[in-house]
Amino acid sequence: MYKHLFFDLDHTLWDFEKNSRESLADLYQAFSLQTSNIAELSVFQQEFSVVNKRYWSLLERNEITHEELRRRRFRDTLVNLGVDADETFGLQLNEAFLELLPQKSHLIDGAIEVLDFFAPNYELHILSNGWQHVQVRKISSSKIDHYFKEVITIERAEARKPDKKIFDYAVKVTNAKLSECIMIGDNFEADILGAINAQMDSIFYNPDNIEVTQNPTFEIKRLIELKEIL
Repeated sequence: MYKHLFFDLDHTLWDFEKNSRESLADLYQAFSLQTSNIAELSVFQQEFSVVNKRYWSLLERNEITHEELRRRRFRDTLVNLGVDADETFGLQLNEAFLELLPQKSHLIDGAIEVLDFFAPNYELHILSNGWQHVQVRKISSSKIDHYFKEVITIERAEARKPDKKIFDYAVKVTNAKLSECIMIGDNFEADILGAINAQMDSIFYNPDNIEVTQNPTFEIKRLIELKEIL
């Protein structure tokens, strides 16, 4: 039935949390944050994770811009931890983070097995809300770039999930039929509601058992379950 599999990248194939923690550990040392009232690396990592998720949620609802996310997420993280930080220092940390992060290579459990399984019989693509050069570096660092025919991001499509435009662009650029496409992602609002709005079938990768307001075509808790569905 399906010929084109569109994968979200972060949190679906590429282990953002693990790669982020490693990058934050590098920042913690490089910027001597242990001398700035942040006694524990784990506290810095945890607070950034909370702040970053909140800002990405706002971004996906079009309540802030990508530039605002970049300016504020590290500043807010530090301020919340009692550090006197301004946006300039926050931007310094953010730029260093974006340089480190794409060099990390940890993948979600089962990612390689799933990609190996589907690659001979399907066209595989990335459909991401990230920036093109960053996402390309991530898949290259984790040595999965050869699996994907297209890497479609907000820059190429000039739209962000859940906007229908990015899904329409994905179908067009891959010369696919909508009925032959399925979206696979971990973000219910961006990936699944976006696909539903675009009338594309979807698979919700939901390891945390998040309650949903609409039903995806399929739902899985482990990537390896994709082999049973497709």
